[in-house]
Amino acid sequence: MDPNDYNVHVTLGELYLKKGDLERAFKHFEVSANGYMREKNTKKASGAYREMANLIQKMIEPQDVDKAIGMYKEILAKLPESTEALMNLRDLYLRHNQMEDVISCTLKLGDLYNRLDYVDKAENEYIKATTMDPSHAGAKEKLEQLRGELSQPKPGEGV
Repeated sequence: MDPNDYNVHVTLGELYLKKGDLERAFKHFEVSANGYMREKNTKKASGAYREMANLIQKMIEPQDVDKAIGMYKEILAKLPESTEALMNLRDLYLRHNQMEDVISCTLKLGDLYNRLDYVDKAENEYIKATTMDPSHAGAKEKLEQLRGELSQPKPGEGV
């Protein structure tokens, strides 16, 4: 096996996942994610990190919340566009009633969706944040700014 063929590691991760060997699956997804990042192939790395985030949720969260938080943050440090890691982190904070962290993750997710041009999803995240804390100035500001941008005609569009 070519250790630099990260597609093989993804396939092995998927096979171990089907077999129920979550630890081995995680290791292979981790090798592939890190390898893809070194190759600057963020699209493939994103898929591997998505699998890792789902495995963290199944394997680590039930036993060690702090370790799970650290692992999600590690993924986000390497790939800030990992929506799965950010959503799982937010949901973990929500289950432990850490509302300030929940709102922070929700706003980051909204910002990420906005950057990726998923404005409907961004708007929904900003709405969630303002619903959780109606007095949160940052959440209200982001929602108003997005809605203001949506109401402006785009260049080349008729008025």
